[in-house]
Amino acid sequence: MPYDEMLMWFSYFEKRPQGWREDDRTVKMLQAQGVKAKPYDIFPSLQAIYKPKRDFDGTLDASNLKGSVMFMKMLGAKKGDRLDL
Repeated sequence: MPYDEMLMWFSYFEKRPQGWREDDRTVKMLQAQGVKAKPYDIFPSLQAIYKPKRDFDGTLDASNLKGSVMFMKMLGAKKGDRLDL
């Protein structure tokens, strides 16, 4: 297995740990029975799926937008105002 592929598998298993589907199914059954706990409090394997990586305060970071495909499309838009940079 090439090194790059191995790194991709490591990344995949960080985002989707083994057994997460079974844990998720069990949490949903427990919630149907009235359990109010957060899924990642019951099963740590669900932390990568349910717990947000960072808090979102509702503002956009313009530095992330400038390198995006969406920004390039906005710059090339026709029949509209040009963006002032």
